[in-house]
Amino acid sequence: MKHIITSATDQLTVKMSEKGAILKDQAEYIFGSISRTVEGISDEDAKWKPTEESNSIAWTLNHMSRIANVSIPRIIKGNQEYAPAGWPDDYRDKDYTVEKMLGDIDAAKEVVLTGIGNLTSEQLEEEIPLWRGTQKRKTGIFAYLGELVHHRGQIAYLKGTQKRLKEKK
Repeated sequence: MKHIITSATDQLTVKMSEKGAILKDQAEYIFGSISRTVEGISDEDAKWKPTEESNSIAWTLNHMSRIANVSIPRIIKGNQEYAPAGWPDDYRDKDYTVEKMLGDIDAAKEVVLTGIGNLTSEQLEEEIPLWRGTQKRKTGIFAYLGELVHHRGQIAYLKGTQKRLKEKK
């Protein structure tokens, strides 16, 4: 990877064309971390909530699957109506197994990584309709990848809390 010296203080900037590769590497890491975090969670454990008002691991995985399969590809493709072939309109309302949702997230991983890898520097900087206005395409991708990290942390918290509560019994 080439770096360009942009000032006397040796500040480094990365060429725009390299930003897509970095973004793709980051996405690959995030998707891998989801699988590692969910490892060992049963369908029963996935339904547990610390309070009635809380989200469960199952709800969070369902939400993450929708982000990975629908929201991120819509931004990459620039198509606000995109959904994977055969994607059910009522996915959010279904009670899927952990294995099914992880499989869906894994399928999305390939679409997202390929999509990010095919984006040009100009496409990353392009203003697209997003969140009741316009934003740069890269901003939407950053935000949704950040959402996946955020929710992975929630799953880690729920998994760890469950483990500690079981150890007390």
